[in-house]
Amino acid sequence: MTRRLLIGLMLSLGLASSLSAAPLGTRTVLDNGATLLAAERPGLPMVVLSMVLKTGAAVDPQDKQGLANLTAALLTRGTKSYSAQALAEELDFLGTSLSVDAGNDATTISLTTLTKNLDRSFALLAEVILSPSFSQDEFERIRKEIEGRLHSNQEDPGWVAGKAFREHLYPQHPYGRLISGQTETLARITPDDIKQFHTTYYRPNNAIIAVAGEITQDQIGALLASHFADWKAADLPDFSWPDPPEREARQVNLNKEVTQANIMIGHSGIARSHPDYYAVLVMNHILGGGGFGSRLMDRIREEHGYAYSVGSYFSARKHPGPFTVALQTKNESAQQAIAETLAVIRHFRQEGATEEEVEAAKAYLVNSFPLRLISNSDVAGMLPVLEFYGLGLDYPDRYPDIIGSVTLAQVRAAAKQHLHPDQFLQVVVADLEKADLERTKTGVDTSGGGTEPAATEELNPAATLAE
Repeated sequence: MTRRLLIGLMLSLGLASSLSAAPLGTRTVLDNGATLLAAERPGLPMVVLSMVLKTGAAVDPQDKQGLANLTAALLTRGTKSYSAQALAEELDFLGTSLSVDAGNDATTISLTTLTKNLDRSFALLAEVILSPSFSQDEFERIRKEIEGRLHSNQEDPGWVAGKAFREHLYPQHPYGRLISGQTETLARITPDDIKQFHTTYYRPNNAIIAVAGEITQDQIGALLASHFADWKAADLPDFSWPDPPEREARQVNLNKEVTQANIMIGHSGIARSHPDYYAVLVMNHILGGGGFGSRLMDRIREEHGYAYSVGSYFSARKHPGPFTVALQTKNESAQQAIAETLAVIRHFRQEGATEEEVEAAKAYLVNSFPLRLISNSDVAGMLPVLEFYGLGLDYPDRYPDIIGSVTLAQVRAAAKQHLHPDQFLQVVVADLEKADLERTKTGVDTSGGGTEPAATEELNPAATLAE
């Protein structure tokens, strides 16, 4: 069933409104400082937990980038009571999944289990969070795995483009760093660094715990009291975010023997708390965030056939994230594709959206929102985002009115205020001879490290609450 048909079916059955007819869950601050968000959803005998620690790779020391990510990766690689293999076998026996992922601004611990296995699954979760072993053997094994991925990623032109784009856009800034670190910074990290990071930041007063599924709030409280009684609050270090860098028009051309040029264009954008956020959301949907029917897709793909896909993204995080336009095209058409992309943005900024485009974008954003709250995983993922950004548990109920109140004038003003094509950073990874582009002499290392595509950042609360 297509996305559009599913939305139509939900609306016809009244599901779009019923999904947001009441607060998404309940909120309690526990004695140890953790924020507990609970959504009782009986019917399916499973429970999903999403725990967000409000610390990520941004706090990594400059010379030890990758510390938060390496700590997260090691948590499920053995505890005081379980070896890495024994832990994996126990989780597999229970049919329980457990993962830990670090982002820029936060680290997310995810648990999915059957209701009948709640107690044993929470016991394993507590083992992972409170008693990781951080053994030397696993430390070396995971570090080498990360280094291996960094090496293999060098052959991916999209990865190279994303890495260069981030580093040039955010020099000497946490968002310019690589979550996975680089080979030379990983080499400086020791097991003691991992233990200290864990001791410092994996604290309940740094945590948002969201639970959704066939479980009551009383049951959640009992499980936490039973298995996390020894989890104590502690003072957290102060961390000062630098201001976003000044926008500066730059072109970075990197040579690679590929058939498709990978192009990223953009500049620093807005924070999630910016008062223009919703006008920007509607504006960007029209420009390039809405897929087929967006201005960029119509011109670049449908009219000229330069690219199979092109999109624009505002990664509105806790702090101003990037605005990015990304596309791939033949080497020979790279310059034409870039010129047309810039022309679309300049025209859109100058002339603005139409009333019809604004109403269509608002209808899509409102009608598609319930699709993000269908499963227990959806709800458990949404709850900490609402807390992280201070949106309130009634946000799904308020969202249609928020989007509905966005006006044509606000969308046009947002385009003028937040699109600056004359200040774009432009990164191209291509066969530069075929693309008739000159190689850029740059001090930024593009041979090692890691980055995440802008389009995949939305679930992590450290990134954005998209739409």
